[in-house]
Amino acid sequence: MVEMIDVVAVLRPEDVTLDFLSVLDPARGREVHVLVADRGAYLKLPAATPLAGRLAPLAELRGTAADGRKPFSPGAAADLITLETGDVEATVWTHNPADRRPRRARWGLELAGLVRRAPVVHAVGDAPELQWTTDVDEHLSPALIEAKLAFVNLHCADLIALPEHDQNAVLTTRVPAVERFFGSIPDERARLFALTGDLGDDAALVTDPWEFATSPYEIERLDATAAWVRSHLDPAAGRVIEVGACEGALTRRLAADGYSVDATEPNPVFLDRLRTAASGVDGPGPGVIGGACVSGDVRIHAHSYEELVTTRRLTGSAYLLIELLYYEQDLSLLDRFPTDRLFVTMEPVELAARTWPASWTVDEQVELALPRFEPVAGGRAYVRKRGSRGLLLKRR
Repeated sequence: MVEMIDVVAVLRPEDVTLDFLSVLDPARGREVHVLVADRGAYLKLPAATPLAGRLAPLAELRGTAADGRKPFSPGAAADLITLETGDVEATVWTHNPADRRPRRARWGLELAGLVRRAPVVHAVGDAPELQWTTDVDEHLSPALIEAKLAFVNLHCADLIALPEHDQNAVLTTRVPAVERFFGSIPDERARLFALTGDLGDDAALVTDPWEFATSPYEIERLDATAAWVRSHLDPAAGRVIEVGACEGALTRRLAADGYSVDATEPNPVFLDRLRTAASGVDGPGPGVIGGACVSGDVRIHAHSYEELVTTRRLTGSAYLLIELLYYEQDLSLLDRFPTDRLFVTMEPVELAARTWPASWTVDEQVELALPRFEPVAGGRAYVRKRGSRGLLLKRR
């Protein structure tokens, strides 16, 4: 009678060997089910099956296409796992929602949210941007390491040859000798996915994805930024233009200081949240934004950096480019902003690498937040925050 089933649910056949070989180890004494989504394959490996017998069907899947089988969606995979495990206690092992290979990250997020009854465990996988607080670390024995390397060399030579930017490339960092795993609750995995996603809908999956409202580092940085603007700019001097306001963390502080703000945000999800946050002060007179009473007024615009210097120009006493210029924006466009003052903040290393147009002079540099390490996603991981430096540019 089967007492416990481990289900390894991954995108591609090699993923099983790369990140979950310890789960396949017959020494665990468990039946293992393997779901390979891209191949539309579901394998059942009895507890008595030796390791070579467990790896052989994975090698066969690596060497063949789907053979007409339809790939599994996360929903179909979750349904099949429920059907095939029945009433037997099971654990589902899958990809990390913060894996830097986007398809695997999304698979880990979506499958975990759909699996019924069984707990879900994520492999750390390829996620070097974060340091992980794991629940299980499996140090592979020499025999398991030998088996892993033999599988990779024999059946994944084409993947070893791929360039590093290819998400299916088998790199040294993707062949771990220690396989690390963690469990998660829905909010944690959603935040991990959003934190490491792009600036589109992935990042907007949860509210406050960068934890501006709860991170001591971010609170300090935003408070210091608002104080820096306040030290140079009288609220009565005219409107300020905040470019890329996201959900309004800095907007709230500026409005509370009495500034009249034009806040711009091109991402439609963040824009809706910004509008909701600013609804109490949209127009002249006192109001509420983010729970704080304010005396300024806030106007919301769906403009991008590029639109603000072409078709959607907004006139103000200063433009605020706060932690914005990381994405290869054309800095020559700064000449076309209708203002004589630009407040720019970035990580110090990134700021030093920028060359500003000759029509602007650096009036001041100021340290706003020093680098530090800080937990994210409820402490599931921690990350290096690289500091923030402010640069005040004035037109010559």
